[in-house]
Amino acid sequence: MNKSGLLVRLAVVIGFASIAIGFLSTQLFYRLTVNQEVTIAHQSIESLYKTIEATAATAAYLAEQDLAQEVVDGLSTNGVVLNVSMIFEGSDTRLTANEHAFNSPVVFPIKSLFEPDKFVGQLLIEPNIEFIETRARQLAAENSKAMALQAMVVTFVAIFVASFLITRPMIKIARALHETTPGDGSRLVIPEFHDNSELGLLVRDVNKLLDKTEDQFNQERKLREEIEALEKRFRMLFENSLSPIILMEPSGNILLFNSAFGKTLDKLGLQLKKSYGSLLAELFDEPGQLDEVVKTAFENDEIATGEFKLKPHADNDSLWVQVVITSIVSDDMREYYQVTLHDISKRKRDLDLLAYQADFDKLTKLHNRQGLEKQLTTLMVPDNRFALVLIDLNKFKQVNDIYGHKAGDEILIFVADRIKKTIRPTDFGGRWGGDEFVLLLKDVDKVQTRQLVEQLVKRIAKPYYLPSFETNVVVGASCGVAFYPEHSNELQTLLHLADQAMYQAKEVKDSQPDQFLQFAPLPGNPECSHA
Repeated sequence: MNKSGLLVRLAVVIGFASIAIGFLSTQLFYRLTVNQEVTIAHQSIESLYKTIEATAATAAYLAEQDLAQEVVDGLSTNGVVLNVSMIFEGSDTRLTANEHAFNSPVVFPIKSLFEPDKFVGQLLIEPNIEFIETRARQLAAENSKAMALQAMVVTFVAIFVASFLITRPMIKIARALHETTPGDGSRLVIPEFHDNSELGLLVRDVNKLLDKTEDQFNQERKLREEIEALEKRFRMLFENSLSPIILMEPSGNILLFNSAFGKTLDKLGLQLKKSYGSLLAELFDEPGQLDEVVKTAFENDEIATGEFKLKPHADNDSLWVQVVITSIVSDDMREYYQVTLHDISKRKRDLDLLAYQADFDKLTKLHNRQGLEKQLTTLMVPDNRFALVLIDLNKFKQVNDIYGHKAGDEILIFVADRIKKTIRPTDFGGRWGGDEFVLLLKDVDKVQTRQLVEQLVKRIAKPYYLPSFETNVVVGASCGVAFYPEHSNELQTLLHLADQAMYQAKEVKDSQPDQFLQFAPLPGNPECSHA
């Protein structure tokens, strides 16, 4: 049995209460019984006196000692009387029943039978206090036993009733509640005889609470399942994303990243570590540009975006990424950066290829007309000097007509290769269209221009072997030169002058082959100068 159980404690409390109440009741009843017995004894003595009052009055009036002695002896035989003494009025006669001393006698005056106002003697009766008290204690003891037995019976009955109606149902409720797991559907049973009692109301309230708890558990379980499903989807998107996603602190500490970020680090030849500096500075070729973009965007409460180049690795081509950086503030007011890197390297390469295709000739890999015009626009600035050389191939049409376009393409490629090997790194060469080529020679005079063009024409004039036809073919070149800004600072004028000079050389290519290079005339001099 559980010593701390409700039933044990209730029994102990009722037992101690019964003992205390019984003890107090016994003591009180004992005192009351003693007092009551003393009062009854005095009443008995008065009754005895009234019984012998006439006889005592006669004996006293007649001074009959024998009769008086009989009265005294008769009274002393009663148990409540310890001693009796009679005194005659006006006489020293004193009659006693025994030798017991008088301590607190009850005095009764003896009146005359004939003269009511006259006293003829006194009757002294000493109560037997010891007898009275003994009888009172015996009676009190018996009553106390009866009350103790009654208290025990009442205690056991109270314990039984309390156990049956209160403690046992409460213990059953407590055990059932202890064994109940919220959410398993089990409910408490209302004890017998307690459908409308406080315990029944308690059980109903507990069952209602269990119903609400189970509903909350079901809702929480459903929400948890939904959250887990969303988390799985998010993690699936996060982990399977082709773009690196990084969650980091403004200081640079990386808190979370996906597998795509690890692959990017492998491409860059870097090892995974906790931080790569603020805004992943160690990964970018020019981190200062990224800092400026992010600073400007965040100052305007915008998302920072931009295209930046990552530091190239020796074994890989350059990597370009579109960076998207979002500032996130958590519930506890902490700031984080979500960084997303979209690989745009292919797009960059495609754009570069488109730009190359737009500005370069597909066949010769030299600048095309558009590319040359862009270079001309760039070069035509104050305090800059360059020579514009227009080159037209001689005998190219015959080769193209006789041996076909494939052979003609081989000649064009051959000439382009001669141009690449002849011009300086600071110069530009390009195909103007058909069999016409252009040279842009920076910071040269006529002498330097003539030397470079003569070297180029000699290389072009060397025989070229056509494997498909097992024969050599020879082409030449007619060249016209105009200088910027000496001849003009306008593009179309400069092109026109160089074109006129080239046609001057073209006209004398057969009669004067050594005059393959012609210079445009300076303003005020209508004749072209030649090499």
